[in-house]
Amino acid sequence: MDRAGLSRRRVLAGPAGLVLSGHALAQDPVPAAPDHSGRGVVDVEIDGRPGLRFALDTAASASVLASDLVARLGLTLGGEIDMHTVIGVERVPWVRAGQIRSGALHRRDTRLAIGDRRGLLGLDGLLGLDLLAGHRLEFRFRGRHRASIGRPRIEERGFLAAERPRVRFAPPVVREPDGVAERLMVVDAWVRGIRVPAVIDTGAEVSLINALLAEAVGARDLMLRGTDTAQAVQSPTGRAAVARPMMVNAVRLGDMMLDRLGVLMGDFHIFRHLGLGEQPAMLLGVDVLGVFNRVVIDLRRGELLMEI
Repeated sequence: MDRAGLSRRRVLAGPAGLVLSGHALAQDPVPAAPDHSGRGVVDVEIDGRPGLRFALDTAASASVLASDLVARLGLTLGGEIDMHTVIGVERVPWVRAGQIRSGALHRRDTRLAIGDRRGLLGLDGLLGLDLLAGHRLEFRFRGRHRASIGRPRIEERGFLAAERPRVRFAPPVVREPDGVAERLMVVDAWVRGIRVPAVIDTGAEVSLINALLAEAVGARDLMLRGTDTAQAVQSPTGRAAVARPMMVNAVRLGDMMLDRLGVLMGDFHIFRHLGLGEQPAMLLGVDVLGVFNRVVIDLRRGELLMEI
């Protein structure tokens, strides 16, 4: 599969929150009609207000709400928290919502970190692992992108009839009383035969790697048409860090091999925060997951299923 043509689409890699995974290139404007960039987006109801559009973000340990909705939803600021974004630790305000509903998800008295709508790529917010833990997420990447939140269950016979790539991971655990996910979704991937811990990030369009992985696998610079080599990755609060477009070969997830994968390389805080700063590591976004027709993530059973 050829993923070298990153210039054909906006280079984004979605909010890392408490860890938030959402980040965008700093020079990209927020589109008038949000570009969901292949991410799974669901309808959310907060305190009886339906029709809000949130991304499902498996690399966010806490859920986030756009700042312009605080007053409109009648919510009150409750203080500040440290938010570990892709680029660093940022102090942000939070609010508490009475009820949040989406599909099988129904939670009361939930804390939401406050983000900027630009950092959320025009969406109303994102649902992180603090709310998604214990649920079953389904993404369909062909045709009209769809996503849903369901209850865990064993897949019916006939699922993945042609190919059955399955990857196991340790289910996330939510810490009480603050309701933050203690562990993100990390699986084993292989890059040119090297075993690499990989964070699965359904909120990111483009995958990220650290410098140690780039050196270990001989990653090459990727020149994007009409741009400089350096790019700026922006956090939900507007802070930015330099990222370097590169290409890596022979990326294997489960039984599937991807070649010529375009990535962004940089000194990303998320890897240090997860204890992966001293080894080759990567974050896999929907550029990888979108190769499949259907992806199911069972956060209770700790299973990632991919359908060709």
